[in-house]
Amino acid sequence: MRLLFLLAAGVATVGVPAMAEQPGRAEIGYSEGALGLAAIDRGDWAAAERQLTDPRFGPADDPAKLINLGRVYVETGRLPLAIAAWQAALRSRRQHMVELGDGSVASTEDVARAALARHRYQLASSHD
Repeated sequence: MRLLFLLAAGVATVGVPAMAEQPGRAEIGYSEGALGLAAIDRGDWAAAERQLTDPRFGPADDPAKLINLGRVYVETGRLPLAIAAWQAALRSRRQHMVELGDGSVASTEDVARAALARHRYQLASSHD
């Protein structure tokens, strides 16, 4: 199974403790910018969203991109869109292993499930 690097999503959606910005973090197995890591690290959510939705950076159903896109949506106050992105990540047939912000390795399916579990209750309570 292919190992890819999904640093930003692991930090934000799975609840791994946030780390200070580190030099040299890059998308491994992806074109530079495809996962929006540098923009996410800077808190430049608009740039991250543009990169993650740009078809030149790969298929729209890539679960790593969708997981990070969910993070962008959370950070910009669009939780329903985040939930939809993580659900799309689960439906993707492109599941693979990724390295998270804490150095651990997990499947994109597990990362998406954890993100959904962590944030679904917020969505439900916002409808009360």
